[in-house]
Amino acid sequence: MQIDQLFEFVYILIDKKQVTAKDMAKRFGVSTRTIYRWLEALSVSGIPVYSLKGRGGGIAISENYVLDKTLLTEEEKLELVSSVKALNSLSGIKSAGEKLSRLVSADTDWLEVDFSPWSPEGQGVKQLFALLKDSILKKKQITFDYYGTGRSCEKRTVHPWKLVYKGQAWYLSGFCTSRKEQRFFKLSRMLNVKETSRTANITQSKLDREKNVEKVETGGKNKNDAHNKTGRKNPKTANFILIKAKVKEPSAFYFLDSFACKEIRTSRDGSINVTFNAPDEPWLSGMLLSFGTDLKIISPPEIKNKVEYMAKGVVGMYRKK
Repeated sequence: MQIDQLFEFVYILIDKKQVTAKDMAKRFGVSTRTIYRWLEALSVSGIPVYSLKGRGGGIAISENYVLDKTLLTEEEKLELVSSVKALNSLSGIKSAGEKLSRLVSADTDWLEVDFSPWSPEGQGVKQLFALLKDSILKKKQITFDYYGTGRSCEKRTVHPWKLVYKGQAWYLSGFCTSRKEQRFFKLSRMLNVKETSRTANITQSKLDREKNVEKVETGGKNKNDAHNKTGRKNPKTANFILIKAKVKEPSAFYFLDSFACKEIRTSRDGSINVTFNAPDEPWLSGMLLSFGTDLKIISPPEIKNKVEYMAKGVVGMYRKK
């Protein structure tokens, strides 16, 4: 007896309310005798299923029964269904969402999430997501070409751990064999991704244990602590800079899409004065410069100077004969 078959049996009963043993035997590829054994097992476990004899009879479940009624509230079930449906666009678990939808009486069509880019060329993220998910679950190493910040394209081999959605982008978290440490890789920068036959045997828990042992041996300090402070390996530990700026009205919507602001004040001319935190990364100056004359940095001086220096470099490049 398979647990998933019993769950599916209950799902069907909840959906159809009444079925015949013959139809269920055909659906599951078992005998009608087996179906009645399942019925008895479900009844013993407390699920209100019963058989109806005579013409129009069959197997039924109480109309008032809701699966896991004692474990989850109606609100919790709705949250669970919504979470599963939110990942349908990438994970391919549409059938699971449909099954879970039968567990609640409320409308479950209020939420739709699509992580794929608007451009047709970006639809490949679905295939990449599926490949990475498969590699993580099967514990297989992967190889790919990667365009890192400030570096040329490099070949990487990674023990994949998890997929992370952060800051409007998908990342792969895993152990990079060339850097000998945990790294985050942005999916949009990964090319020629391939799953290998080699087992991914370096897990996050194993790496953490090794780091703890190393700290004990070195008096509480890890040899990578100085590098860890840069925040380049883990977005969660990045150094942040508080920036104040003025954004003209035409670019206000784009700016608010790009940065989460601590403070926003609207001026009479429609421009906005903003205060926000941004990671101290090489790409920051270029991103701020992308707003052109619609963005003026007020503070801090070092960011203002970096943007100005980059802008002069762009002008100089176009003035060259």
